[in-house]
Formats: sequence, C-alpha cells, structure tokens
Amino acid sequence: MSPEQIPLLQDIPGAALEKWTLTRSYRAGNIIFRQGETTSGLWVVLQGQIAVERLGPDGHIFATGIWLPGDIIGIAGLWDDSPYPATARAMTTPTEVLWMSREHVLVAQREIPLFGIAMCKTLAQRLRLVQESAADTRGRPVIAQVAGVLAILAERMGPSISLTHEELARMLGVQRETITRSLHTLVKEHIISSGHGTVRVHDIDELKEWITKAIY
Repeated sequence: MSPEQIPLLQDIPGAALEKWTLTRSYRAGNIIFRQGETTSGLWVVLQGQIAVERLGPDGHIFATGIWLPGDIIGIAGLWDDSPYPATARAMTTPTEVLWMSREHVLVAQREIPLFGIAMCKTLAQRLRLVQESAADTRGRPVIAQVAGVLAILAERMGPSISLTHEELARMLGVQRETITRSLHTLVKEHIISSGHGTVRVHDIDELKEWITKAIY
C-alpha cells in the first residue's frame, strides 16, 4: 500500500507529504515504539502486521489489537504530550510503516482543514471499535471470543492469518493453554487449521456461528 492510498493522508499535497514523512522497515519482533516513550508522531501501516501490546500494573502483557495496512497507530498522545500507552511490535518480515512527526501532524491539522476532519473521523472510528469490541466480548466464553477475533482478521487479511497462540492469548487476556483448547475445538470441527504460527480459516460462516453458538 502506498501513502497516497491512505484516506487520512489524501488531502496533504504530494510535496508536503514527501517532506513531512519517513518510511521505515522492520523485521518480525522489532519494536517500533515502546509503552511510556514520548509520543513522537503517528504511524501508518503500509505493509505487514503490527501487534500493539500493553503492560498492565500487575506485570501481565495483553494485546490491544493487530494493525494491518492502512491502519493508523500512535495517535493517543499527539495533542496532550502523553506518552505512548502501549508497545508496537512488528509481527511479520518485512513490516513497513510511514511515520509523521507530531510537529508535522499539528502543522497539517492547522493548515489543511480536511486533514483535521480526517483525524477526527479516525479517532471516532477507533473509539467506536473499542466500544463495540467491549460490548461484543463481555460475558462470552473464550471460544466465542476466539471465533470473533479470527472472523474479523480473516475478513481483513484473508483466510491465512499469521498469529501464534501466545499472541491470541494476549489479545484476549487469557492463558495460552485456554486458547489452545479453543483452537483445537475449531480444528476438530474442520473450521480452521492451525500450525507454525498460522491459523487458516476454512469456513468463515461456520466460524461466525460459533460467536453466538458457544453462549448457549
């Protein structure tokens, strides 16, 4: 994906976009930014996958999401000088991101009104996603939550999902063994296959049925 294809950036003139941004490449496992570091700017995923993980006060690490090409990360502290609230880690090789400094984000917001509107839309979409995710998973069995996450990722990434049991466990805040049992159930039903850090969805419609089936 090229920067020109990112809706947030489409109203920035080409010369300014080239001047204000940098493209960086990472290998799987590389840290893009760490929780607690000063917010230096926003990041746009151009290629690959990025896991965003947060260290809780009890020392437990949980994932807040997996971000894919076109997604924007690192925007929480752009306006109030707060640090990054989570750590961003590349999941694939290569992972390519575009970076725009906080200073240039603020300049763009001031000088290009449509960019400011696009930022507001991005924040609204992010808030809605958080609210819907909380509502959708509250009180559901783990296997229903697993099915929900895999269905969302399959729709965005295709049937082959680069995701380990540990990463999925962090996303849902449960033990790895619990995830393994849930995945094994879905494998036995021939809905997915799993191995070597990859989950392959064979029947997304049946997978979606498990989101509600597991409740009853």
